[in-house]
Amino acid sequence: MKHYQKLAMISLVTLFMSSTAHAWGARRPSTPTTPTTPTTPTTPTTPPADSSYIDQIKSIAASSSCASYSWKNRGKAPAAYIKGMALNYARSLCRLQTTLAAPTSTATLLSSKAGDAAKDALAHYSSTFSSLGFVVNVAGQDALRSLYTLGIGLGMRESSGQYCEGRDTTASNTSASTAEAGMFQTSYNSMTASPVLSALYAEYKARPEMCWLDVYKVGVSCSAASIYGSGEGATYQTLNKSCPAFAAEYAMATLRVLRSHYGPIVRKEAEVVPACNAMLKSVQDLINNDLNACDDLL
Repeated sequence: MKHYQKLAMISLVTLFMSSTAHAWGARRPSTPTTPTTPTTPTTPTTPPADSSYIDQIKSIAASSSCASYSWKNRGKAPAAYIKGMALNYARSLCRLQTTLAAPTSTATLLSSKAGDAAKDALAHYSSTFSSLGFVVNVAGQDALRSLYTLGIGLGMRESSGQYCEGRDTTASNTSASTAEAGMFQTSYNSMTASPVLSALYAEYKARPEMCWLDVYKVGVSCSAASIYGSGEGATYQTLNKSCPAFAAEYAMATLRVLRSHYGPIVRKEAEVVPACNAMLKSVQDLINNDLNACDDLL
């Protein structure tokens, strides 16, 4: 009897200790619950804030009315071209916005107010800009954005936005210095027009990671085109076709100092599309709201 009494006493003590422990806050093993079905995420209307700035700019460009615009005698631009030009504009803006105390020569030239109409495309197109309410007679962001708006139209006219375009085969310019190449059909002999042009050439040659070829080439294919001549002129042609970011920024500078280099500018055939200006304004707002973006662009 004593043995059974001892076992009963142990059981009672164990039960009392267990109950007391739970009363003092010790957790019982939880019972698994049936997981709820996850909701389907909605598509964001703006780029997520945690995506890279480059991705955000590409998203702004892709969803813009500029991307869906049908250009006269050219049709819709390659999506890669609009994205690339938006990035190029952002880079040029960063050159200006992050060096306001002492602007670089590139930023100073690209954002300067309209000058001599014989040389400067902004002045040559001043009546067009004025009719659209674009400001080009004051140096700064508005002038820069107007320049790139015109530049987008020029690239569509010259190459339909094809970054790897060779020279115009109907033209007789076949020497290393005069053969045109790239999206804007710019030739090496333009470089004497401004020290900014040679500085841009040296910068992009030394930093191929700035070229954004991976952006401009998506969905674009060009027929094989020869490089004409030899020496530095041939090297320039190769860079113009393989480094589209260089071709774009170089052409924007050339528009300010040698607008006669481009037939479509002389004849005012390059379109100035408000939808593209609006797209660039959205990019501008992104940069101005957070200059950290410039770390990804310069």
